[in-house]
Amino acid sequence: MLLCISKFYRTYNSIETRSLQAKYAIMKEKRKEVISMPYVNIKITKEGNVTPEQKRALIEGATNLLHDVLGKNKSTTVVTIDEVDTDNWGIGGIPVTEIRKNAAAKK
Repeated sequence: MLLCISKFYRTYNSIETRSLQAKYAIMKEKRKEVISMPYVNIKITKEGNVTPEQKRALIEGATNLLHDVLGKNKSTTVVTIDEVDTDNWGIGGIPVTEIRKNAAAKK
């Protein structure tokens, strides 16, 4: 995606931004400044039922952690949660679905 930015920086024409990298390029009068947005991707398996309240707590917690530890701006912090089927997640070459079945059989 190309964004045209302020007349002062017309010589730069545009800056390419990639939404997956979650970075913003911002041009300000009399200086060029690139500000990166902190991006956190939480991956969990689709086991049980993660409630919207739990997801909100994960998002808020990750945002607060980046703010408290690294001093990152909360308003520019991006947090995404991906829920992955256990068939699509493997550990040590074995799908999690199979690991869970083996663990249940041993009980």
